[in-house]
Amino acid sequence: MILLSKNYCRASPQFEQKFHCRSFWITRFSRSALLPLAILLSLSSFTAADDQLVEITTRLIPAEGAVPGQRIKLEVAVATPRWFTAGTRIKLPEVPNLLLLQNQDFAANSTERRGSESWTVQRWFIDVFSTKPGTVVIPPLKVSVSISKATNEAIARTLETQALTITTSIPPALEGLEHWVASPSVTLVQSIDGSLDTYLGAAISRRLTIKANDVMAMLLPRATHHNEPLLQMYPEPPVLRNRSNRGTLSATRIDRTSWIASVPGTVEIPGAVVNWWDTESQTLQILRSEPLKISISGELPPESAATAETVKAVLSAAAILLAGFFTWRLIVSEWFGALGKRLGLLRQPWQRLWAVLKGSPLPNRLNPWRTR
Repeated sequence: MILLSKNYCRASPQFEQKFHCRSFWITRFSRSALLPLAILLSLSSFTAADDQLVEITTRLIPAEGAVPGQRIKLEVAVATPRWFTAGTRIKLPEVPNLLLLQNQDFAANSTERRGSESWTVQRWFIDVFSTKPGTVVIPPLKVSVSISKATNEAIARTLETQALTITTSIPPALEGLEHWVASPSVTLVQSIDGSLDTYLGAAISRRLTIKANDVMAMLLPRATHHNEPLLQMYPEPPVLRNRSNRGTLSATRIDRTSWIASVPGTVEIPGAVVNWWDTESQTLQILRSEPLKISISGELPPESAATAETVKAVLSAAAILLAGFFTWRLIVSEWFGALGKRLGLLRQPWQRLWAVLKGSPLPNRLNPWRTR
């Protein structure tokens, strides 16, 4: 169309004069429209070539058979035939009834052979915990990567994983239970501070420590507190600790409760109960602590002999230290110095008398062993 306009204008000078600017504008417009199109086509081919430099895959471990509260690993593998030039970032979505945590600070790096090329692979693990039974869909995760395209040239991309479906169910052994710990290893330890045969006003403290692997501390059950009419209860806030080391998770929960004896009598505090779902054997085990049988007497206990001896020893040591302090102050004082001088003047006559009585140790003549 542009060529016809030019030829027609050349054949008709009058027409050329009238439509010369119009033909020039059409030519400029066509060029301006074709330029972005050419750039877009070149960018499309550039993006398609770059997408061949990186790939991303995901999987769930275990893929099925998990119970609510059990750790499910979401593996995100990013591979490239080149190498990574910056850190990889994963943006986790918020999913109802799911707890997604990235407890891993560094990826597991490896290389694998694909045909004639050597690929670099980063494996990231996201910990997923389901809080309710049922089916939940994890939306695509956004993964930002930066890889080398050529020497001194890198490209940055934000990739998206495929949506994954997690299905958890409650086995018959866990039906009707309020809580359980899904883990391959769980321990329950109880320690007591104070005597169970106590008296009014005395304190008794119980410390419950739960340790488990492949679980978060927030998922460990809290200790059940029992209000007893003979005791005043003072529970402390729980202590939660999480530790991650090379893909291994360990959690600790410590509950401490103190009771003050307020009424004479006998009372029994039930032991703690932890329902443990063994994820390796797929069986239920119940962990229990020993109950506390507390006997409260109405009178204060007599002071023991050992306590009395300890008090006497402390008082004697304090008296000796106090006497030594005053003695030292007396020695360094001016009054004691003046007294010492006066005693020295009185002591001189006695020293002279003693020297006369004792005699001189020197002989009264030279060479006394020689005879004349």
